[in-house]
Formats: sequence, structure tokens, C-alpha cells
Amino acid sequence: MKVIVTGAAGFIGSALALRLLERGDIVIGIDNHNDYYDPAIKQARLNRHYNHTNYTQTEKQLKMLSLLTSQIV
Repeated sequence: MKVIVTGAAGFIGSALALRLLERGDIVIGIDNHNDYYDPAIKQARLNRHYNHTNYTQTEKQLKMLSLLTSQIV
């Protein structure tokens, strides 16, 4: 299954992405990498799954539905 995870560098999004990858899903992570909290923490979370063959990371702010749908195709 192909799954989009928003907030993929956050606490919940990162854990969800890992679980989906373990299950064999294809994961597209979207995160804007803002500085609401320490960016190093976000990067450390991403590093856990960033190089997985079924993972793609997009560093964008999700403002428009067209960005989301463009990632699905």
C-alpha cells in the first residue's frame, strides 16, 4: 500500500512511518521542517527511515491539496 504521512519528522509521524515501512508499505513523508522545536531532533527521527528503499521524503509545507495529490501519482 502507498501511504502519505504528514509531519513525518515529528514524534507521531516518524513512529508511524517506521511502522508502515516495517509492514512493507511504500511511505511518502511530508514535513516542512519548521523550527517549532529543535530541528536536530526532527532530523534524528528522519534518519531512522530516510534511506529505506520504500521511503520518500518531501520537505514542503502542505498548503494545497494539489501538493498532496501530486505525491500520490
